[in-house]
Amino acid sequence: MKCFDKTRPTVGAMSLGLARRALDEATKYSFERKTMGKPIFKHQAIHFMLAEMAMRYELSKLAVWRSCADYDEGRRNTYYASIGKLYGAIAANKNASDAVQIFGGNGYNKEYPVEKLMRDAKIFQIYEGTDQIQKLIIGREHLMKYL
Repeated sequence: MKCFDKTRPTVGAMSLGLARRALDEATKYSFERKTMGKPIFKHQAIHFMLAEMAMRYELSKLAVWRSCADYDEGRRNTYYASIGKLYGAIAANKNASDAVQIFGGNGYNKEYPVEKLMRDAKIFQIYEGTDQIQKLIIGREHLMKYL
């Protein structure tokens, strides 16, 4: 498990990069694309999606940073490493999906970056332990606090 305690925060950090890129691309596009005479970021639905994307990114970052800080201080970081890896994967996948949604039909076009982000995000749910394995670890680590 010690090996994973070192590598899972790295995977979490990589997923953070993808989640942030999806947020940045969607935000920029929301300023460029206009519907009904105004940029789409002014529509409440898009505004809410961007807010949720930002929250997922920031919350993932906190979990990854916590696992890195624990590791740097020589503390066991299994719990936060799995949380950071899992929530980072969730954030990357959902942010990529939301970015494609904000781009509309252009989101599937290879001329725009969000199409590739959505394909790339999936790997974060698979390697260094699937989402389901992370949930087992998080549950076990949580329950051990009460035994």
